[in-house]
Amino acid sequence: MNVQVVSGPSMEIMDIVCRGPGSVHDARIFHNSRLKYRFETGQMRGILLGDSGYPLLPYLYTPVLRPTTGPERRYNASHIRTRSIIERTFGVWKRRFPCLSMKLRTKRQTSLKVILACAVLHNVAVRYNAPIPEQEGIIPQVDVPVQEHRGRYVRGAAERAAFIQRHFSVEG
Repeated sequence: MNVQVVSGPSMEIMDIVCRGPGSVHDARIFHNSRLKYRFETGQMRGILLGDSGYPLLPYLYTPVLRPTTGPERRYNASHIRTRSIIERTFGVWKRRFPCLSMKLRTKRQTSLKVILACAVLHNVAVRYNAPIPEQEGIIPQVDVPVQEHRGRYVRGAAERAAFIQRHFSVEG
């Protein structure tokens, strides 16, 4: 089962989609999500960070494929550090609910309900500062390789380039 999660800076789960089989690509899940619809219709504003499996959109920034300038390299480094919160969120979520780390042996609909219930309970734990269960070793920092996404996203590329210029250029 492929689960798409958007987390906030405190590891709260802000959006979750869990309906696609494991073979469904992340970009397809996002394309059919309510979150994308809300951004596209102006109901939601802000910036999402995604790995290179997602399309580059005016509100969804991905890493620069082949950074050549200092600002692009700084942007990529910042993007990776900021996006690592989702990996930490998954790690904590799976430690709180070990059933998420293994194949659920229930019917598909029941598994979806278990995943959603674990997300809700995780958010309650975050809200009330519940201690994070002890871990075996360190949560691995996953460095997802940057891949070129198929398709042309001119407006998204222009938005990201302007963002990089505004926030990652060093003024002398």
